[in-house]
Amino acid sequence: MITTHTLGFFGWLHRGVRPRPTPRTTSVRMKKNELLSIARPLGRRIDCLHGSIWITQDGDSRDTVLSAGEHHVVDGSTRLIVQALDAGVVQIAACAA
Repeated sequence: MITTHTLGFFGWLHRGVRPRPTPRTTSVRMKKNELLSIARPLGRRIDCLHGSIWITQDGDSRDTVLSAGEHHVVDGSTRLIVQALDAGVVQIAACAA
């Protein structure tokens, strides 16, 4: 069974309200094969704290695999999917303005 979560990022509203540019992070504990969808990921830093993850982005042929201790900074604005290859913890930091 695959579980999918969508982050509406840190409680920010998607109805034209822009978030204040303050750095924030959230950690997500993921089960093996669990999916995480991030709507506007540009500039976000994704850290793999435990386990391993696979990252893919709509319209981008590059995929990224991270192991514990590695990170990726998102350079595209289309939807991003994170899949847990192993159970673990992912930390996602909002873009610092």
